[in-house]
Amino acid sequence: MTLSRLTAAAATVAVSSALVLFAVDGVHAQPADPVVATVNGAKIVRSDVEAARAQLPEQYRSLPMEQVFQPILNQLIRSKLIAQKASAEKLQETEAYRSRLETIKERLLEEAYLQKLIEEKVTEQALRKRYDEAVAKFPASEEVRARHILVKTEAEAAAIIKDLAGGADFAKLAEEKSIGPSKTRGGDLDYFGRGQMVKPFEESAFALKKGEVSPKPVQSPFGWHVIKVEDKRQAKPPSFEELQPRLGEEMSQEIAGDLVQSLTEGAKIERFEPDGSAPRMKRIDPAPPAQ
Repeated sequence: MTLSRLTAAAATVAVSSALVLFAVDGVHAQPADPVVATVNGAKIVRSDVEAARAQLPEQYRSLPMEQVFQPILNQLIRSKLIAQKASAEKLQETEAYRSRLETIKERLLEEAYLQKLIEEKVTEQALRKRYDEAVAKFPASEEVRARHILVKTEAEAAAIIKDLAGGADFAKLAEEKSIGPSKTRGGDLDYFGRGQMVKPFEESAFALKKGEVSPKPVQSPFGWHVIKVEDKRQAKPPSFEELQPRLGEEMSQEIAGDLVQSLTEGAKIERFEPDGSAPRMKRIDPAPPAQ
């Protein structure tokens, strides 16, 4: 666990220690934030574990608490032991520690302010407004739902078209004769738009009407296709729930960018060379004259 995460966990401990809540089960009063370990008398409480869990990558954060509790607690105990040893040797009094701590404090303040600003501005109402604006610009486009039977030769495809004209069931023939992975679904490819299939297949599928079968075999790099169009529809934009995370991320980035720009415009900023000396003018060679 990094020092910044330890600092965040320590802040959680301070808040938890100040606010002692109790949940009454009818017989015994139990602390809402129980002590889950002690290290040389120093307490680790449940909220420390929860704070550490919140810092995990998404694939681990989504695991049940009972599955990650012991590994996280072991890490917190290890960190507490090392921190106690460092404190005993008064490393917290060194200039390097103090400098690092100031950097961490600044980052925590930066995160806290941005979080406050984002929570104020990235509301559901604001997100829905942005969603409506995005949907209004969503391009109108057609989608096709098709089945296909993929075979190796043109002759095989032509024979299948003849069987279909005689009343054979398309899905059944796909299961029996297709060499494509969609054979287990009766050749069903679900809905697709332009640009999602190889060109010859796409052109043939979009040229057919609903219920029609390609009158001739269609060749692609994969083999020979017999295509049946099951349905056509106008493409629908993604739902608000699908776009919400991306819209929230976009708004958060814009808020941070606007904040930095406004603060930069009102600040006096001096820059120096890597060695701390006054900035040196860098000569820019003019572009060569046109010949």
